[in-house]
Amino acid sequence: MMLNNVYIKLLGTIVMSIGLMVILFLSSEEQVHRNNAFIRRFPPHPVIKEYDIDLGFNSYYVAGLGKDMVYLGNSTAPLHLLKINLATRDTAHVKLKLSNTDLPFKNVHVQVQPPFFFVLDGSIPYIFRGSTNNWVAGPWMRNEAYFTKSLVLDSNRIYIKTMQNDTRTVTLGLLEKRDHFSVELHPEILQRQIDGIFDVDGIMLTTPDKTRLGYVYFYRNQFMTMDSRLKTLKRQQTIDTVKKARIEIAQLDRSKTSKMKSPPLVVNTKATMYKNFMFIASDRLGKNENREILKVASIIDVYNWSDATYRYSFYLYHMGKEKVHGFSVNDGRLVALIDNALSVYNFREGFVDHTPYGEQENITGQ
Repeated sequence: MMLNNVYIKLLGTIVMSIGLMVILFLSSEEQVHRNNAFIRRFPPHPVIKEYDIDLGFNSYYVAGLGKDMVYLGNSTAPLHLLKINLATRDTAHVKLKLSNTDLPFKNVHVQVQPPFFFVLDGSIPYIFRGSTNNWVAGPWMRNEAYFTKSLVLDSNRIYIKTMQNDTRTVTLGLLEKRDHFSVELHPEILQRQIDGIFDVDGIMLTTPDKTRLGYVYFYRNQFMTMDSRLKTLKRQQTIDTVKKARIEIAQLDRSKTSKMKSPPLVVNTKATMYKNFMFIASDRLGKNENREILKVASIIDVYNWSDATYRYSFYLYHMGKEKVHGFSVNDGRLVALIDNALSVYNFREGFVDHTPYGEQENITGQ
């Protein structure tokens, strides 16, 4: 009898422990996604889907976007490009040719800025530039500057994210080639909260006409906009309330290499810019929002950076089991990469012009 009582107590303790772990897990998941401090506005159908194009793979990313043309790079086939005419829906596969492929490539990224295209790898560092007439590229930069991310602005200027040697923190800058190469860093833009590396991580952006640059933090409720020289800096908060990155850093060895101890709280996941609008995808739920929506759609919040207002939000619905893994806006049209497809949407009149939709909600800038 005594032995049976011990087993019963042990079983009860195990069941209670498992139950407590489940409750803690569910509450932590709710905390990650839930924030009752803000309310979104969802106007009826700001975007209307026009069509889908099956790409066959989910490894494509937007490498360039024009009035009626989108160029898709492929992360698993770096020298393969897919060109799609959005008006006719015609597709063409392009094979990029480099003058030198015998290099230790690690992080190849393709960007198309007609009449040029660029093949970039900041870990070597090496940049090729070529013409979209024949898709053949030769060296444009060799061993001048390392970078982790880049956005081509024109034929001779690139917006970069890099590590500043003296402070060992991440910074934004411009790489420019005229008579000679120059690297102009702007450490004042990214504001350190914890380590100056993980806490300032985010998304580099530019408007389609390259006249405005942007940066959206992953782990806090803020984004910045700048002119094409990284000047006229303007900071703006999102409707979320997480002002400080919630991350924990662990040092791995004496070389001061570090990593995150646990998954961070992600406030903003993806973003794009168009005219005076900032489009930010977020998995954070506001007041009265059902968490089930995150299983079937991505939430896009729209801000007007020129007058520091939140405008409205809308859903981009998933296809299959995949979420939206990339989107861009140009010429009143939104293109999104969802699962193995490119989805094309049109904005209804009044949603991407300079006249605010409905009432505006002022967001405090800093």
